[in-house]
Amino acid sequence: MPAAAAVIFMGGVTLALAVMIVVFLMAWEWGALVATSPATLTRARVLLSALGLATLATTVLFTASHGVFAAIGAYVVTMALGRVMGMRSGLWAAAAVLSITIPAIAVLWMRELPSLGLETVVWAIATVVAVDVGAYAAGRTIGGPRLWPRVSPSKTWAGLAGGAVAAVVVAGITTAVIGDARLLVLVPVAIVLALTAQVGDLLESSVKRRFEVKDSGVLIPGHGGVLDRVDGQLTVLPLVAAAVWISGRSVLAW
Repeated sequence: MPAAAAVIFMGGVTLALAVMIVVFLMAWEWGALVATSPATLTRARVLLSALGLATLATTVLFTASHGVFAAIGAYVVTMALGRVMGMRSGLWAAAAVLSITIPAIAVLWMRELPSLGLETVVWAIATVVAVDVGAYAAGRTIGGPRLWPRVSPSKTWAGLAGGAVAAVVVAGITTAVIGDARLLVLVPVAIVLALTAQVGDLLESSVKRRFEVKDSGVLIPGHGGVLDRVDGQLTVLPLVAAAVWISGRSVLAW
């Protein structure tokens, strides 16, 4: 967390390089999931990593719009080459490309917003972290009925509620720190983001179920892989970026 906070505050080239590293690691883990055999593992990883990094490089060198078009192009290329290069299906490989590039583009674009860019990124990421902590704490403490046992046996409705409460707490802190933010606006937005983060978590769990693995990787001892840690961010960050783009201003200024 301290390292992530530092690069977000620095922004610019430092943030871009950090995001590229995360994209590379996510592509590496996705490659292991979609490869059909150990013999095709390297090809899957190289293709996904190359396309992911090329998309991010396009974003950094040009604009976020160019990056989105590059991501769409990467999707098409992966759909065409995925099966040929020994992946389980072009569709799964293409989904991998979008899941790792679009959130990364969203972070880089929002961080460079002329008004409240840094604050928007910090708020969005902090909300997801709070949702994870709140859901874990409530789920462990209260327990109760499972949210979707077939996909994720450990998640409960109490955990979902706990995550939403934690997101609202972050909204309250944000309005206290940032004068432009309004609590009556951020509370419902926080609840939507909490639900969106949980959707991301469940989607990642369903992917692991599909490929019969417990964790996406082993990079983080006790936590699994990078995808296991950022699953909620992968759905929340594009949603926040889309809201900012459509409205023409930061969510914190609504």
